[in-house]
Amino acid sequence: MNVFSYINLNKYDRPDEKNDSFAACLVAFLTALAVITICSKSSFLYRFNLWDDANSYFTMGKCMFRGFVPYRDLFDQKGILLYTIYGLASLISPTTFLGVYIMEVIAATFVCVGILRIIQLFLRSEVVPFFMMPFTAISIYTARCFFWGGSAEEFLFPFIIWGMYFSLRHFRNTFPDTMPYRTVLVGGILAGCVYHIKFNSLGFFFAWMAMVFFGDIIGSGIAAIKQAIISCFVFLSGMAVTFIPGLIYFGINSAIDDWFYVYFYKNVFEYSKSMSIGERLYKIYDIMTDHFYDNKFVYLTILAGALYFTVALISSLVKEDKYRLIKRDIVLLPLKTIEYVNIAMLFIFLILVIFIGGVSITYYPFPINGFAVFCSIGVGYVIEGVYKYFTREEFGSLTSMFGFVSVFLALLITGVASYFISPNVPSMKLTEDDIWLFKFRDYVLESGIENPGILNENGFDAGLYTVTNTVPICYYYQTQTLNMDEVLEVQKSCSRNGQADFVLSVNVIPDAIDDYELVLQEDFVTHDSNATYLLYQKKSSE
Repeated sequence: MNVFSYINLNKYDRPDEKNDSFAACLVAFLTALAVITICSKSSFLYRFNLWDDANSYFTMGKCMFRGFVPYRDLFDQKGILLYTIYGLASLISPTTFLGVYIMEVIAATFVCVGILRIIQLFLRSEVVPFFMMPFTAISIYTARCFFWGGSAEEFLFPFIIWGMYFSLRHFRNTFPDTMPYRTVLVGGILAGCVYHIKFNSLGFFFAWMAMVFFGDIIGSGIAAIKQAIISCFVFLSGMAVTFIPGLIYFGINSAIDDWFYVYFYKNVFEYSKSMSIGERLYKIYDIMTDHFYDNKFVYLTILAGALYFTVALISSLVKEDKYRLIKRDIVLLPLKTIEYVNIAMLFIFLILVIFIGGVSITYYPFPINGFAVFCSIGVGYVIEGVYKYFTREEFGSLTSMFGFVSVFLALLITGVASYFISPNVPSMKLTEDDIWLFKFRDYVLESGIENPGILNENGFDAGLYTVTNTVPICYYYQTQTLNMDEVLEVQKSCSRNGQADFVLSVNVIPDAIDDYELVLQEDFVTHDSNATYLLYQKKSSE
């Protein structure tokens, strides 16, 4: 038998069909623990996560679990599932990010298991996927767009990865047969979960379902049109299921209108910029160029994977005699055109919908990082082929000494590489004495005011609600970027009527602050932040 006959994927004992669930979960957990502990500022290695977005989610989640109703009682623009995650985190620790860190590790564990399963779809050995998965995690979580940890994009990322897995598995293993309804239903549920965190990543699932629809017809012919149409409704049914908890919760609290108006209407019609289609496409190009320079490592990884799969597709389309084909398939995986088109559509529509509004912030493109897995697939396939060519031996099993040492080495490299690559690592040296927030916290808590009312002006939630374990006194508990006149007027009414015992302002001296006196001011400059914080206290009436 030819030494490379194992390239026949239909006859090969696929790794994802083996009983490796425990090993997969263990290695995924250890990888997630390493990258999140080092890369996220929610980790215990950092004194505090000072990111205002993460603190605003924390405030919303904490208040939701204390009787406040999002969108009705407090204004913010992310999804209810994100606030639920942060609310659960606040139950673990209401004044630190320990709970958020645990949630991040859990989310990253699901991501890493998904990445492993994707790699196993294409590789031929048991060990190499376990070896390549941690390296994929390095490129994903050390990227600048990971930002400080705790983003909405980070928590919707597991649903993107598992959606990618089910799509790739279908076109790799099932096509030209139609996708089973149960898989379509799961895809709809995953899409619904993404919607309830931050729906601008739904472009991925638009392409996901479109490829299922057209793939069913292409693979099975006109006879499959009925099933393709039914699949669309099954997918929508899966999404609809995820709305049930929200409808019950907001229905009980008479806030369904608030939910729709704030989360859907304002995000769709007030947050995006008004531009022509041509202007939007150019803006997307301009945005992606900027993100490429900010995230060179992960984007070069994505580009390398795209080039490998393009060459692999071209190679698969070129007719060769059996001997040459076997030699070529040593390092170039056999690939169907439909697989390539599927990957391209998922990638393109994810980017289009994320940036179609013409707005871009550092962390927006994080879901795109999942496509780094295709570089790991290419590298892993080449490693397998070269090893087999020179040794004419199979890789050892995962439980063998070879497999154990390989995976252990990968995990060790993951931790070390994350430490040297992640842009967040310099913040590990900051102590409580270095951070303005804890000085302001101590002043508020030592003021003698019971349940102090705090108002955060001229910026997003800077963390004072979190460290003082207080709840907001104002619907606009932070200065939002939408409806600025309305936001500022509502906030000013809280200070004018004496509700606010303290006013925290960022970089700006607040207007109409006559009844307050400046008690603390500090310039906070680090490698990745530069701001001036001012704390005002209401003057005594005596």
